[in-house]
This record gives sequence, structure tokens and C-alpha cells, in this order.
Amino acid sequence: MNLPGQPSKIPAPIGGGLPQANAFRVLIVDDQPQNRLILSQILARVGYEVETANNGAEALNRVVCQPRPDLIVSDVEMPVMDGIESVKSLRKMPESIARIPVVAASGSLDPMLKRDMLLAGADAFLAKPVHVPELLETVGRLIRESVGRSSEARIKSVNQASCC
Repeated sequence: MNLPGQPSKIPAPIGGGLPQANAFRVLIVDDQPQNRLILSQILARVGYEVETANNGAEALNRVVCQPRPDLIVSDVEMPVMDGIESVKSLRKMPESIARIPVVAASGSLDPMLKRDMLLAGADAFLAKPVHVPELLETVGRLIRESVGRSSEARIKSVNQASCC
């Protein structure tokens, strides 16, 4: 992440104008307004539709609403409900919600937080301040994988239904 007053490493919009919409939604969960703002700007600038939540409890309330996010970027340490508990709860929800990919992000140097977040069900872990190319690659890869799994599941259910 870049702090105010530092040069921006956010990719330029496509074609020099507004970024192309890619129709994917990302929910950013962080108790620090500055972190939410920076991550939102980075992802919105490359075309993601971005929403934010202040903690894990707000995030869980958001994922049950339509349209659901396609991916969640979550801080680990937050008041009310931390990232570990929110990911554990997310993974126990109905499949359409439980399969939403989660990228954990933390500024803590404690390796146990990374381990605990991944054991809770996070799909990836990034250290803060985030490295913008790594963030964009991770988000893009996890969304592509998730869309691929969804397509395979739909094809499999159609094939099973049609083979009777």
C-alpha cells in the first residue's frame, strides 16, 4: 500500500480513460479507513466493483445479500469479529457463499496469524503494505479459479440432469 504523500503505484486506467468494467465484485474488510480506501482505489481503478466493511461481522452480513461479492480481501486483526472467525463462519455457510475466495491481508509479523487464517479457510495471504502487482495477480487468479469451478459445477449438474 502506498501512504499519502508517496508516489502511487496504482496501474493506470485502461486506454487512458475510465477502466473497463469487468463485472466482478470485491468486498474489502478492514477496520482501518485508510486501508479500505487504498485497497478500494487500487481495485476500482482496474475495473472491479468494490464494497467495504469495517469488520468480519459486517462482512458476513454483506455476503448473504445479492449481489454477492466474487472475492473478499480481509484484514486479520479487527474488533467485533476478526478475519479468522469471519472466514470460519463464511466456510460454514451454504455452498454459494462458502466458496467465495478470501484473500487475507495483515501488517502483523506474527507467522501464527497467517497460519491461523489459512487454516480457517483463506485462499491466500498477503503482507501489508500490499505489493500492488501481487494483489492484482492474486485477486485475478482466485476469481478466475472460482469462475472456473462454478462453470464446471453448472456443467456437471446439467450433464447429470440430462443423462437420466
